[in-house]
Amino acid sequence: MKTLSRKPFMLMLRDDSGEISTVKLDPALVNSDNALIVLDEYNDTCWAWVGRNVNMPTRMHTLRIARGLQKSGHQVGITTIGLSASRFVEMMEKDDSDQDVANNIAEFRGVLEGRWSFDDGVLAFKGEAKVTERIAGAPTKKTIPEPEPEPVVEAPRPKPKYDEPIAGAPKPKPVPTLEAKTVEEEPIAGAPPPAPSASLAEKKMAYLMLSVTRNSDLVYTERFERGGKSGLKIESPGVMVIEAVQDGNDLTITPGDFGGSDIARKIKSEYEGLSSKL
Repeated sequence: MKTLSRKPFMLMLRDDSGEISTVKLDPALVNSDNALIVLDEYNDTCWAWVGRNVNMPTRMHTLRIARGLQKSGHQVGITTIGLSASRFVEMMEKDDSDQDVANNIAEFRGVLEGRWSFDDGVLAFKGEAKVTERIAGAPTKKTIPEPEPEPVVEAPRPKPKYDEPIAGAPKPKPVPTLEAKTVEEEPIAGAPPPAPSASLAEKKMAYLMLSVTRNSDLVYTERFERGGKSGLKIESPGVMVIEAVQDGNDLTITPGDFGGSDIARKIKSEYEGLSSKL
């Protein structure tokens, strides 16, 4: 635990569709419908919880705010809670099949358990033993001052002696110096730089994003790794939510109808037309 000049606190904040507010620490709030940030001074940690049912804009907002609070903390009255936390733990409930995520969630729930007392309604703290007070009239220890160190007198430094040249001695020949030159190879005229390589699945992903952005005013994307395969979750509010997973040269998109709306069908048709040329 980081050393503080006051007792440590836990502070829970909830993100309600982009509105951050402090709430009373309650383990029951850690559910699929909530996005929470907990500043934990006992473990010098900033916890970010995103429930399974939280939409993508709120999810991204919560993680961005949590990253900022890890550094700056959150002020309650004149007290700043969780300033410069050394650890940041991100927990996406939808990824709880991943063992590392599951372990973090279990640790987070364990941290919240127990009985808490509160200052200012929202600052949670554990009961601590009182500091033992000095008995009135008890003798105090006398402090013996340490003797001042005596100044160290340095011995006089010997004057440097300069060797005089011997009369009639031959003068030393100058040593020739070698100058190194770097010869730069001239580039071959007209040779284009090598183009970055891209797999067939990556090219399909590029066409998919092109089709989506051509037909949407607002697009959210989230990169993920699942079962050793990388993918993108793409959301166009009010239009569609799809996942595209790269598997070798294939790009698997779910749901297959892109959501079924008129704009989604247009995006699908445009994507299939572009990718068929590969």
